[in-house]
Amino acid sequence: MMSICMLIMGLKYDYLKNNGNLFGLLYRLMFFFASFGPNSTTFVLPAELFPTRLRSSCHALSAASEKAGAMVGALGVLYFPLDGDINKIRSAMLLLAFTNMLGFAFTFLGSETKGKSLEEISGEDDLGNDTTQGLAVKRSVSRSTSGTYA
Repeated sequence: MMSICMLIMGLKYDYLKNNGNLFGLLYRLMFFFASFGPNSTTFVLPAELFPTRLRSSCHALSAASEKAGAMVGALGVLYFPLDGDINKIRSAMLLLAFTNMLGFAFTFLGSETKGKSLEEISGEDDLGNDTTQGLAVKRSVSRSTSGTYA
């Protein structure tokens, strides 16, 4: 919805420039839906997708990357429409709508976590053993429980 609001503002900027109430409504809707889209997925998806051992580091890296991308995007578009040229403002809004839709598409490239526990997602079994390393973990568990090498 956020991308659709930006797309409408970009395509119909001439009309919306003279109709401030409608432009304000679209602008408010855009920020309302931004709170449910990119802002929430920045925190929800990394917390579910990364393995338990690396979760905090990867979550911080994801958040930092998102903030850096937002800063580059904001500064890149900041000076583009400053002279008040309608075509530049329209182009900036269309570019932002396109990048929003691109981010929406990339969100679905991640793995689906619905119905899976954090242990299943991270590759850990019920005993807390890492099943992604296979035999090496089984040997260390056998050695620690029996006192001899397996």
